[in-house]
Amino acid sequence: MSLKVPPLSEALAKAEAKLSGVLGGECRITVHHEFPDGLARMVEGIENRKFRQELQYNLKELVERSKKKGFTVILFTLNGEPFAFDLGYNDVVENTYFGDSAATLIERKGVGAVLTALDALYSWEAGYKAVKMITEDQDEAGRKLVEYWGRFGFHVTKRDLKVGVEMRLDLTPENVKALCDRYID
Repeated sequence: MSLKVPPLSEALAKAEAKLSGVLGGECRITVHHEFPDGLARMVEGIENRKFRQELQYNLKELVERSKKKGFTVILFTLNGEPFAFDLGYNDVVENTYFGDSAATLIERKGVGAVLTALDALYSWEAGYKAVKMITEDQDEAGRKLVEYWGRFGFHVTKRDLKVGVEMRLDLTPENVKALCDRYID
């Protein structure tokens, strides 16, 4: 098995083709390093539909995050309508990308897995050595989120009753390629 990590541009094209077939429409995936007109509202709209109010960012908070170093949004659209995103930026820990918020309106179709693989690949290509996030043990629907993220290689680094569960994915060529092979190819 070759350890060549695919370029992000190639993985984006494969992911678009895969999800277009699975979802029965035209899927487009774009990467942004700022909020062009309307994008922050699209992200806010998805968050409003997916998260409890205390977990949602309002428009002002999203715009504030867009000013952080390394800010990136990966946006998925289906037939022109946004349905998933991943948003993050540089973490306070050197060479670590902080995955601040991610959501998909379409579940059980592999969208979240593709989004996670692309996030890891983007982070690797950008020179990060790890991806960090904060999640809950279990969400309001009863899904065991620590187990869910664990299947992608994330491991718990800290638990805080007020903040949540901090998890980390160490980015190596083996880990990133394995995620791409399994969830995109």
